[in-house]
Amino acid sequence: MTDPKNAANATALNSNHNTELPASSAKVQAREWLTYLYSDDISSKKREEFVIWLNSSEENKTAFKRSHEVWQTIGMTDSAVQWIQQHTVAQAETVKPTKSKGVFAKSLLVFGAMAASVALLVFNGVFNTTTHLEIPQPLTAFTSPVGQNRNITLSDGTDVTLAGNSSILVAINQNERRVTLRKGSAYFDVTHDPSRVFSVSAQQTEVRVRGTAFEVKYSANNNLKISVERGLVDVADLPESPDQEEQVLQLRPNEQLRTDIQGRFISAITIFQPETEFSWLNQRLVYDDVPLKNVIMDINRYAKKPVVILDDSINELPITASFTFEQIEPMLEGLAAAYPVALTHEANRSVLTHK
Repeated sequence: MTDPKNAANATALNSNHNTELPASSAKVQAREWLTYLYSDDISSKKREEFVIWLNSSEENKTAFKRSHEVWQTIGMTDSAVQWIQQHTVAQAETVKPTKSKGVFAKSLLVFGAMAASVALLVFNGVFNTTTHLEIPQPLTAFTSPVGQNRNITLSDGTDVTLAGNSSILVAINQNERRVTLRKGSAYFDVTHDPSRVFSVSAQQTEVRVRGTAFEVKYSANNNLKISVERGLVDVADLPESPDQEEQVLQLRPNEQLRTDIQGRFISAITIFQPETEFSWLNQRLVYDDVPLKNVIMDINRYAKKPVVILDDSINELPITASFTFEQIEPMLEGLAAAYPVALTHEANRSVLTHK
């Protein structure tokens, strides 16, 4: 790769002679600067050199903008992942921009990281200053595969267990600890820190703690279920407009609350049994009069092939059962024997209908 410093000097020299670089050279230098700016070796001097190069011609500005747009477009491809990984370090401490109002929220780049983690690079995209350049640190995503839980220890010491086929985004720095649950279910055993709130957001709901243990889980109809094992947890219904007030409820140990996709509280605070609710942490699923659609949603986090309900009349059928992740297939057979449910095995899925 060409040294961006030499590229910057050459561009500045050509600019002094009122000679623009050929378009191909500008494009090459733009790509080189883009990879360099996201590397772990970004000195103040190099940033200044980049700004000089960028502002030395409209050709450079256009080339850089287009190169960045290409990164956004191809960010999920294997070739881009390999290219970016050659020039970046994916294990830097992560920082998340201010929610929905950050100046760096204009674009996201996705690249591969170790152990199924993915870093998301948030980039300003347009430079209109000749004196200052900020390159934010990446967010970090953690995912779990279908069929098994995944245990993670975050940089603040918090332990997280992801249920099968779950995903979170994490941003931890000296000022904040933020997690976004993108899908599935996650159990958090949060390291106590009185100076930094630990928050978990999903849709229009935000859970806030300073040191406790709790679960946030997606359930049927995109509803959320928040269950507290230890400590105090604040659950907030985030306002959708500036003129609305935030609604907050506090949960204590063994208390549970449900919210909908808009963040509204759709149930009263209820008491639950930890041995049942958190049984998945020990590779077991336990249900006591739980609607069939919720049971199947959990099963599909671990089943070898998906299970589909094709008859709405059995969605709310109350199910009582206890089985390990390895017993899902015989459990389905038992379900068909004990309940008015017909089970049909197809090549790529199992189908449930009313018997």
